[in-house]
Amino acid sequence: MTLMDPHGYGSNNQRIPPITGLMAFESVARNGSFSKAADELSITQSAVSHRISQLESLLGASLLIRIGHSVSLAPAGKELLPYVREGLGCLRDGLAKISTEGKPSLKLSLAPAVAANWLIQRLSGFPRKHPDINLEINVTSKNINLRSGEADVAIRCGEGRWDGLDAIELIPLNEVAVCSPAYKKAHPWLRRLEDLERATLLRHNFISWKDWFARLGTEVKLPASGLSFSEVSLLITASECSQGVALVFDALVERQIQDGTLVQAVPQSLVSERSYYIITPTGAPRSDALQAFIDWLLTLKPEPAAR
Repeated sequence: MTLMDPHGYGSNNQRIPPITGLMAFESVARNGSFSKAADELSITQSAVSHRISQLESLLGASLLIRIGHSVSLAPAGKELLPYVREGLGCLRDGLAKISTEGKPSLKLSLAPAVAANWLIQRLSGFPRKHPDINLEINVTSKNINLRSGEADVAIRCGEGRWDGLDAIELIPLNEVAVCSPAYKKAHPWLRRLEDLERATLLRHNFISWKDWFARLGTEVKLPASGLSFSEVSLLITASECSQGVALVFDALVERQIQDGTLVQAVPQSLVSERSYYIITPTGAPRSDALQAFIDWLLTLKPEPAAR
Protein backbone atom coordinates (compact mmCIF):
# COMPACT_ATOMS: atom_id res chain seq x y z
CA MET A 1 0.00 0.00 0.00
CA THR A 2 1.54 3.33 -1.05
CA LEU A 3 0.42 5.91 1.48
CA MET A 4 1.67 8.99 -0.30
CA ASP A 5 0.02 8.38 -3.68
CA PRO A 6 -1.57 11.79 -4.53
CA HIS A 7 -4.68 10.22 -6.00
CA GLY A 8 -5.45 8.10 -2.96
CA TYR A 9 -4.44 4.79 -4.58
CA GLY A 10 -1.38 2.63 -4.35
CA SER A 11 0.29 0.71 -7.12
CA ASN A 12 -2.36 -2.00 -6.74
CA ASN A 13 -5.25 0.51 -6.78
CA GLN A 14 -5.73 0.10 -3.01
CA ARG A 15 -7.65 3.14 -1.79
CA ILE A 16 -6.09 4.87 1.21
CA PRO A 17 -8.40 4.72 4.24
CA PRO A 18 -9.45 7.91 6.07
CA ILE A 19 -6.49 9.55 7.79
CA THR A 20 -8.43 9.73 11.06
CA GLY A 21 -8.40 5.94 11.24
CA LEU A 22 -4.69 5.76 10.44
CA MET A 23 -3.93 8.35 13.13
CA ALA A 24 -6.00 6.45 15.68
CA PHE A 25 -4.23 3.19 14.82
CA GLU A 26 -0.77 4.76 15.09
CA SER A 27 -1.61 6.45 18.40
CA VAL A 28 -2.98 3.27 20.00
CA ALA A 29 0.00 1.27 18.74
CA ARG A 30 2.46 3.82 20.12
CA ASN A 31 0.72 4.34 23.46
CA GLY A 32 -0.43 0.75 23.93
CA SER A 33 -3.73 2.13 25.20
CA PHE A 34 -7.08 3.27 23.81
CA SER A 35 -7.53 5.75 26.65
CA LYS A 36 -4.12 7.39 26.12
CA ALA A 37 -4.77 7.58 22.40
CA ALA A 38 -8.15 9.21 23.10
CA ASP A 39 -6.48 11.83 25.31
CA GLU A 40 -3.81 12.48 22.70
CA LEU A 41 -6.33 12.87 19.87
CA SER A 42 -8.86 14.77 22.03
CA ILE A 43 -11.67 12.33 21.27
CA THR A 44 -13.50 9.65 23.26
CA GLN A 45 -12.31 6.05 23.65
CA SER A 46 -15.39 4.87 21.79
CA ALA A 47 -14.49 7.17 18.88
CA VAL A 48 -10.97 5.71 18.79
CA SER A 49 -12.43 2.18 18.80
CA HIS A 50 -14.90 3.07 16.06
CA ARG A 51 -12.20 4.57 13.82
CA ILE A 52 -9.98 1.51 14.16
CA SER A 53 -12.89 -0.88 13.60
CA GLN A 54 -13.77 1.05 10.45
CA LEU A 55 -10.13 0.88 9.35
CA GLU A 56 -9.96 -2.88 9.95
CA SER A 57 -13.22 -3.35 8.05
CA LEU A 58 -11.93 -1.38 5.05
CA LEU A 59 -8.66 -3.33 5.03
CA GLY A 60 -10.27 -6.68 5.73
CA ALA A 61 -7.70 -7.47 8.41
CA SER A 62 -7.39 -7.23 12.19
CA LEU A 63 -4.71 -4.76 13.24
CA LEU A 64 -4.90 -4.93 17.04
CA ILE A 65 -5.38 -7.67 19.60
CA ARG A 66 -7.46 -6.59 22.59
CA ILE A 67 -7.30 -8.66 25.77
CA GLY A 68 -8.96 -6.87 28.67
CA HIS A 69 -7.27 -3.48 28.98
CA SER A 70 -4.11 -4.56 27.16
CA VAL A 71 -3.53 -3.90 23.47
CA SER A 72 -0.97 -5.50 21.16
CA LEU A 73 -0.36 -5.56 17.44
CA ALA A 74 -1.80 -8.30 15.29
CA PRO A 75 0.47 -9.59 12.49
CA ALA A 76 -1.19 -7.30 9.94
CA GLY A 77 -0.81 -4.38 12.34
CA LYS A 78 2.93 -5.07 12.75
CA GLU A 79 3.32 -5.07 8.98
CA LEU A 80 1.28 -1.92 8.43
CA LEU A 81 2.55 0.25 11.30
CA PRO A 82 5.92 1.38 9.84
CA TYR A 83 4.21 2.46 6.60
CA VAL A 84 1.60 4.43 8.51
CA ARG A 85 4.27 6.15 10.61
CA GLU A 86 6.29 7.02 7.53
CA GLY A 87 3.24 8.36 5.72
CA LEU A 88 2.03 10.47 8.62
CA GLY A 89 5.55 11.77 9.20
CA CYS A 90 5.86 12.83 5.55
CA LEU A 91 2.48 14.51 5.71
CA ARG A 92 3.41 16.43 8.88
CA ASP A 93 6.72 17.52 7.33
CA GLY A 94 4.95 18.75 4.22
CA LEU A 95 2.37 20.70 6.19
CA ALA A 96 5.07 22.24 8.39
CA LYS A 97 7.06 23.24 5.32
CA ILE A 98 4.26 25.11 3.60
CA SER A 99 3.16 26.76 6.85
CA THR A 100 6.62 28.19 7.59
CA GLU A 101 8.30 28.35 4.19
CA GLY A 102 9.41 31.86 3.37
CA LYS A 103 8.63 33.17 6.84
CA PRO A 104 11.54 34.72 8.74
CA SER A 105 12.08 33.44 12.27
CA LEU A 106 13.32 35.16 15.42
CA LYS A 107 14.44 33.78 18.77
CA LEU A 108 13.76 35.97 21.80
CA SER A 109 15.25 35.26 25.24
CA LEU A 110 13.95 36.81 28.45
CA ALA A 111 13.47 36.07 32.14
CA PRO A 112 10.28 34.44 33.48
CA ALA A 113 9.16 37.50 35.46
CA VAL A 114 9.19 39.97 32.56
CA ALA A 115 7.74 37.32 30.23
CA ALA A 116 4.79 36.47 32.50
CA ASN A 117 4.14 39.88 34.04
CA TRP A 118 4.86 42.28 31.19
CA LEU A 119 5.38 40.82 27.69
CA ILE A 120 2.57 38.25 27.62
CA GLN A 121 -0.05 40.94 28.20
CA ARG A 122 1.13 42.83 25.12
CA LEU A 123 2.41 40.06 22.86
CA SER A 124 -0.71 39.61 20.72
CA GLY A 125 0.01 42.93 19.05
CA PHE A 126 3.12 41.63 17.31
CA PRO A 127 1.64 38.74 15.26
CA ARG A 128 -1.29 40.98 14.34
CA LYS A 129 1.12 43.54 12.90
CA HIS A 130 3.66 41.05 11.54
CA PRO A 131 1.88 37.76 10.73
CA ASP A 132 4.73 36.82 8.40
CA ILE A 133 7.32 36.55 11.23
CA ASN A 134 7.70 33.45 13.38
CA LEU A 135 8.66 34.43 16.92
CA GLU A 136 10.16 31.75 19.17
CA ILE A 137 10.22 32.74 22.86
CA ASN A 138 12.81 31.19 25.19
CA VAL A 139 12.05 31.90 28.85
CA THR A 140 15.08 31.39 31.06
CA SER A 141 16.65 32.93 34.17
CA LYS A 142 20.10 32.59 32.60
CA ASN A 143 21.75 35.26 30.45
CA ILE A 144 22.26 33.19 27.33
CA ASN A 145 25.09 33.82 24.88
CA LEU A 146 23.63 35.98 22.12
CA ARG A 147 26.94 36.21 20.29
CA SER A 148 26.97 32.44 19.79
CA GLY A 149 23.52 32.54 18.19
CA GLU A 150 21.50 31.04 21.06
CA ALA A 151 18.97 33.83 20.40
CA ASP A 152 18.64 36.78 18.05
CA VAL A 153 17.50 39.27 20.67
CA ALA A 154 16.97 39.39 24.43
CA ILE A 155 15.21 41.52 27.01
CA ARG A 156 17.54 41.87 29.98
CA CYS A 157 17.54 43.84 33.21
CA GLY A 158 20.59 45.88 34.17
CA GLU A 159 22.32 49.23 33.85
CA GLY A 160 22.68 48.99 30.09
CA ARG A 161 26.30 47.88 29.83
CA TRP A 162 27.19 44.39 28.59
CA ASP A 163 30.42 43.49 26.81
CA GLY A 164 29.90 42.82 23.15
CA LEU A 165 26.21 43.71 23.27
CA ASP A 166 24.16 46.72 22.19
CA ALA A 167 21.45 47.84 24.60
CA ILE A 168 18.35 49.94 23.93
CA GLU A 169 16.34 50.99 26.99
CA LEU A 170 12.84 49.53 26.89
CA ILE A 171 11.28 49.80 30.37
CA PRO A 172 12.47 52.35 32.94
CA LEU A 173 11.78 50.97 36.40
CA ASN A 174 10.70 52.08 39.84
CA GLU A 175 11.14 49.96 42.96
CA VAL A 176 7.94 49.69 44.99
CA ALA A 177 6.79 47.78 48.07
CA VAL A 178 3.51 45.96 47.42
CA CYS A 179 1.12 43.70 49.31
CA SER A 180 -2.39 42.37 48.94
CA PRO A 181 -5.39 44.48 50.03
CA ALA A 182 -6.17 41.74 52.57
CA TYR A 183 -2.69 42.02 54.09
CA LYS A 184 -3.02 45.79 54.23
CA LYS A 185 -6.42 45.51 55.93
CA ALA A 186 -5.09 42.99 58.44
CA HIS A 187 -2.25 45.37 59.34
CA PRO A 188 -3.93 48.80 59.64
CA TRP A 189 -0.83 50.23 61.29
CA LEU A 190 1.10 49.82 58.00
CA ARG A 191 1.09 53.40 56.72
CA ARG A 192 4.62 54.81 56.85
CA LEU A 193 7.99 53.61 55.62
CA GLU A 194 9.13 52.94 59.17
CA ASP A 195 6.15 50.64 59.72
CA LEU A 196 7.69 48.09 57.37
CA GLU A 197 9.99 47.09 60.22
CA ARG A 198 7.02 45.28 61.78
CA ALA A 199 5.79 43.73 58.51
CA THR A 200 6.69 40.40 56.94
CA LEU A 201 9.15 41.30 54.22
CA LEU A 202 9.36 38.85 51.32
CA ARG A 203 12.81 38.66 49.79
CA HIS A 204 14.48 38.20 46.44
CA ASN A 205 18.17 38.62 45.73
CA PHE A 206 17.52 40.96 42.79
CA ILE A 207 16.35 43.92 44.89
CA SER A 208 17.71 44.38 48.41
CA TRP A 209 15.45 45.68 51.15
CA LYS A 210 18.54 46.93 53.00
CA ASP A 211 19.76 48.98 50.03
CA TRP A 212 16.25 50.27 49.33
CA PHE A 213 15.83 51.59 52.88
CA ALA A 214 19.34 53.09 52.81
CA ARG A 215 18.66 54.96 49.57
CA LEU A 216 15.47 56.32 51.10
CA GLY A 217 17.49 57.53 54.09
CA THR A 218 15.71 55.32 56.63
CA GLU A 219 17.22 52.89 59.08
CA VAL A 220 15.02 49.85 59.48
CA LYS A 221 15.96 46.80 61.51
CA LEU A 222 15.49 43.83 59.22
CA PRO A 223 14.67 40.36 60.57
CA ALA A 224 17.45 37.82 60.35
CA SER A 225 15.27 35.29 58.55
CA GLY A 226 12.14 35.09 56.42
CA LEU A 227 10.74 33.88 53.12
CA SER A 228 13.14 34.23 50.17
CA PHE A 229 12.35 33.41 46.54
CA SER A 230 14.57 32.59 43.58
CA GLU A 231 11.93 33.66 41.04
CA VAL A 232 10.33 37.10 41.00
CA SER A 233 7.07 35.69 39.61
CA LEU A 234 6.72 33.48 42.69
CA LEU A 235 7.53 36.44 44.94
CA ILE A 236 4.71 38.41 43.32
CA THR A 237 2.30 35.51 43.70
CA ALA A 238 3.24 35.17 47.38
CA SER A 239 2.44 38.82 47.99
CA GLU A 240 -0.90 38.40 46.20
CA CYS A 241 -1.58 35.51 48.58
CA SER A 242 -1.14 37.85 51.57
CA GLN A 243 2.11 36.26 52.72
CA GLY A 244 3.86 39.59 53.19
CA VAL A 245 5.25 42.68 51.48
CA ALA A 246 7.31 42.31 48.31
CA LEU A 247 9.84 44.78 46.90
CA VAL A 248 9.48 44.66 43.12
CA PHE A 249 9.81 46.62 39.90
CA ASP A 250 6.61 48.52 39.19
CA ALA A 251 6.42 47.32 35.56
CA LEU A 252 6.06 43.74 36.77
CA VAL A 253 2.97 44.43 38.89
CA GLU A 254 1.07 46.86 36.65
CA ARG A 255 -1.68 44.33 35.94
CA GLN A 256 -2.02 43.27 39.58
CA ILE A 257 -2.31 46.88 40.75
CA GLN A 258 -4.85 47.66 38.01
CA ASP A 259 -6.84 44.55 38.93
CA GLY A 260 -6.67 45.39 42.64
CA THR A 261 -4.90 42.19 43.71
CA LEU A 262 -1.91 44.26 44.88
CA VAL A 263 -1.56 47.73 46.39
CA GLN A 264 1.41 49.81 47.45
CA ALA A 265 2.18 49.01 51.07
CA VAL A 266 3.68 52.48 51.65
CA PRO A 267 3.68 55.58 49.43
CA GLN A 268 7.46 55.71 48.94
CA SER A 269 9.14 54.32 45.83
CA LEU A 270 12.52 54.71 44.19
CA VAL A 271 13.63 55.22 40.62
CA SER A 272 15.75 52.15 39.96
CA GLU A 273 19.28 52.35 38.68
CA ARG A 274 18.33 49.50 36.36
CA SER A 275 15.97 49.18 33.41
CA TYR A 276 14.88 46.45 31.04
CA TYR A 277 16.84 46.67 27.79
CA ILE A 278 16.57 45.23 24.31
CA ILE A 279 19.86 43.39 23.77
CA THR A 280 21.50 42.42 20.46
CA PRO A 281 25.08 41.41 19.58
CA THR A 282 27.31 44.38 18.76
CA GLY A 283 28.15 44.60 15.07
CA ALA A 284 25.81 41.82 14.02
CA PRO A 285 23.63 42.70 11.02
CA ARG A 286 19.95 43.07 11.83
CA SER A 287 17.50 41.31 9.58
CA ASP A 288 14.30 43.06 8.54
CA ALA A 289 12.40 40.77 10.90
CA LEU A 290 14.66 41.62 13.85
CA GLN A 291 14.39 45.34 13.18
CA ALA A 292 10.61 45.05 12.90
CA PHE A 293 10.47 43.29 16.27
CA ILE A 294 12.71 45.91 17.93
CA ASP A 295 10.62 48.73 16.46
CA TRP A 296 7.45 47.05 17.74
CA LEU A 297 8.91 46.61 21.24
CA LEU A 298 9.83 50.28 21.36
CA THR A 299 6.22 51.24 20.71
CA LEU A 300 5.51 49.66 24.11
CA LYS A 301 8.03 51.85 25.95
CA PRO A 302 6.24 54.05 28.50
CA GLU A 303 6.38 57.80 28.11
CA PRO A 304 9.02 59.54 30.29
CA ALA A 305 6.24 61.21 32.32
CA ALA A 306 5.11 57.76 33.50
CA ARG A 307 8.23 57.36 35.67
